[in-house]
Amino acid sequence: MSRLGRIFAVLLLLAGGSAAAEGGYAGLARAAGMEAYAVPLKAPPFTLPGLDGETRAKHDYRGRVVLLNFWGSWCPPCREEFPSLQRLQQALGGQDFTVLAIAVADSEAAVARFLGGKRPGFDVLLDDARQTAGDYRAAGVPVTYLLDREGRLLAGKTGAQHWDSPQMQRLIRETIHSREE
Repeated sequence: MSRLGRIFAVLLLLAGGSAAAEGGYAGLARAAGMEAYAVPLKAPPFTLPGLDGETRAKHDYRGRVVLLNFWGSWCPPCREEFPSLQRLQQALGGQDFTVLAIAVADSEAAVARFLGGKRPGFDVLLDDARQTAGDYRAAGVPVTYLLDREGRLLAGKTGAQHWDSPQMQRLIRETIHSREE
């Protein structure tokens, strides 16, 4: 794409242009800093303990769009991006969308210390054995996936970013409002 074409695409995005004009869902994902998958991928199941003492499974989130973030309280980039996950949850969280954080190779005590006794507004699950991270091929942290209402992987991102950007919020809203294929 030429420089002028890229500038036009950015202007369309900022002006709220149609998804089709920006390259469809893949264009929205790219603008949000994620890589869309050509087709939705089956996400592996998981069952993990939460900080609240309750065990949660992937199927507990069915019917909601989920931003699934693999992170660690010991990881500086993860610590830096965590507040943006909280702001995203505050902006869009509800019955249609949630952030879900899975702490990898981390202890409950370390995660609780990082959170300072405050609840982040979304579930934090513990994957101390790294099994779920391995199943999702999250070789390091942070790794983040966007899942549709059926629990399928739509897009992914390796590395930290600010998750509450207008582009990410637009991608999530589009995912919430898209019809099942």
